[in-house]
Amino acid sequence: MAGRSSHEMDITHGSVFPKYVSFIIPMMLTYLLQYAFNSADMIVIGQFEGADSLAAVGSTTVLVNLIVNFFAGLSNGVNITVATDYAGEKFDDVSKEVHTAMATGLLGGVIFGVIGILSSRPLLTLMQSPDNVIDLSVAYLFAYYIGMPGLVLYNFSAAILRAIGDTRRPMNYLIFSGILNVVLNLFTVIVLGLGVVGVGIATSVSNYASALLTMRALVKEDSCLKLNLNSIGIQKDVFKSMMKTGLPVGLQGSIFSISNIMIQSCINSFGSVYMAGNSASQSLEGFQQGLMNANANTLLTFTSQNVGAKKWLRARKCIKDIMIWGCIGTLVFGIVMVVFNKPLLGLFTNDPDAMSVAMRRLQPMALFAFLGIIMDGMANGLRGFGYSIEPMVATLIGACAFRILWLMTLFVLFPVYEMTFIVWPVSYVVTAIAEGIILKKKLRRFPKHDLEF
Repeated sequence: MAGRSSHEMDITHGSVFPKYVSFIIPMMLTYLLQYAFNSADMIVIGQFEGADSLAAVGSTTVLVNLIVNFFAGLSNGVNITVATDYAGEKFDDVSKEVHTAMATGLLGGVIFGVIGILSSRPLLTLMQSPDNVIDLSVAYLFAYYIGMPGLVLYNFSAAILRAIGDTRRPMNYLIFSGILNVVLNLFTVIVLGLGVVGVGIATSVSNYASALLTMRALVKEDSCLKLNLNSIGIQKDVFKSMMKTGLPVGLQGSIFSISNIMIQSCINSFGSVYMAGNSASQSLEGFQQGLMNANANTLLTFTSQNVGAKKWLRARKCIKDIMIWGCIGTLVFGIVMVVFNKPLLGLFTNDPDAMSVAMRRLQPMALFAFLGIIMDGMANGLRGFGYSIEPMVATLIGACAFRILWLMTLFVLFPVYEMTFIVWPVSYVVTAIAEGIILKKKLRRFPKHDLEF
């Protein structure tokens, strides 16, 4: 069995900061570009189709995330498993994990794509989607969910590459598929006049393009990451190992989205102008969220590899340092967003009423987003050390249950728009405290030194 890849980054030796920068910059650009290309959907719709279409696409975000977050969580399981075994030089196991991950991604993408299509209208109805918006939302989701297998396969393939420290190739492939997405957006909306359906089709096609490119990279590998298309299949023991790590994260992401659906329902109750303004702010916040996701996944890979190499002290240092660097970067990003809020929000809507709503949300969300870095950092630190159930429980109670309770009490007492988003930073603090206590307790089980071979 072939061993190490020529594309790997040595995460277990040397100064952490230079490796952090080398790893996170391509990954951050990947997320930012992903959000930029996704925002192209909102920009094209907002500029050429109007507020109703913008509200229709924007209000589906929480439904899309219900499925996407589940598979994003599973891809974390792939990342942790591959990173740990790769660092421990268990190359035969890595090969099995690659082929099981691809089979799981393909099958899961098809199944959940169908589920998404069938459940769209009932869920939108439960979310109190207005009559002038719901049909447009259903049409968009149908076109979007057709591309679900491509999205899942890209996430799993990229997770495998990131597990060895390779963040550049996933970035390059996303650049290509993102440009394709923008071109198709303009063509389907302006030239073909397909509106929200055209935007959904463009996204699906670009998802398949990125999946094919990342899988091609694995096929051409000469290491234990090499993908043999004839060997794709689910091996039960490997599948169980991945699910043990990734399933709690996936379930957390999906249940997390349920609380967000409730929040979106509260926003929908204010009407389509608030929906459009909220969508515009969320789209801009997505760029900051990209930085947060990049930092969280960087921490996950660094911790997992060092734990796999039995460098427990170094893994602890990675958790602390990467959280600090992430908080600084996220806060700076948020300040820039607030300072230039008018021109940035203007990319998504030219409706003055929707703009006013967006500006009310943006400032607190952008300036306090760094609290999410701490929450995600604690959770991924635990996962890197092999604990997935504990951060899931802490998040479900501290974020999901807390947000639902907030909506059922404080929002009922004070039914104003601000109560729909202030809950976010407050829940970050509640969850981070709980995860911090758990992390401190669990780390006592590991030596406070590194094992040198």
